[in-house]
Amino acid sequence: MRVVNDPAPIPPPSPTHGSYHWVFERIMSAALIPITIAPFAAGTYNPIMDAILCAGLIIHSHIGFQSVIIDYVPDKRLPKTRAMFWWGLRLATLVVAVGFFEFETNDVGLTEAIKRIWTAKRKEEKYVEPVLRGVV
Repeated sequence: MRVVNDPAPIPPPSPTHGSYHWVFERIMSAALIPITIAPFAAGTYNPIMDAILCAGLIIHSHIGFQSVIIDYVPDKRLPKTRAMFWWGLRLATLVVAVGFFEFETNDVGLTEAIKRIWTAKRKEEKYVEPVLRGVV
């Protein structure tokens, strides 16, 4: 039986503990570079590349916000707050995934939208001569 003054148990060391998700995060981050550039470099709309880009962005964002929750919301001191943040992250990820799916299937898609925004022309603004009162 443990009492309050007993030291915390130390888990046995493992060289792979935590390394798998760290490697996956780095691979995902590095993979986003060519995945982001490829649809624009190809010059044609490809729904598969668009879906891969959306999935990569969702996974990358989820992992990033998950790291923020792990680092800045301590489980021992704020267990209910941390649980609330976990469920909020899951809900936000699901909402963004459904939003991307709807945008991909019912609209132009992510890469086409970015292309349109990037190449949008500004509206011609009429120049209005300023009226100076009292000046001769």
